[in-house]
Amino acid sequence: MSDLIKTAEKEILRKEILGLCYQAAPAGCSMDVLAAAFAHSSSADKAEIQCQVDYLRMKKLVTVEKVGNERLGLSREIVRLTGEGTDYLEGNTERCSGIYEG
Repeated sequence: MSDLIKTAEKEILRKEILGLCYQAAPAGCSMDVLAAAFAHSSSADKAEIQCQVDYLRMKKLVTVEKVGNERLGLSREIVRLTGEGTDYLEGNTERCSGIYEG
């Protein structure tokens, strides 16, 4: 697959992650929910989703919080949209490179 197609797939995945977090605000989405949402995509396994969430976190568009209960052995990573992420999706900021604009 060409580099251009891989880049486009990543940009689209990032936009979709932001959209899901926007819909789930203020609670956010667990990584499991994101994985289930993209289960139909052959290019979006859990590792790729984690990589793109990390990218969005570095861009300060999302935060990632670990939550859980040690006594019950439960642990989740919750991805939440930041104020900057909300502004971006609502069109209140300039274009953000690396995210699909279509």
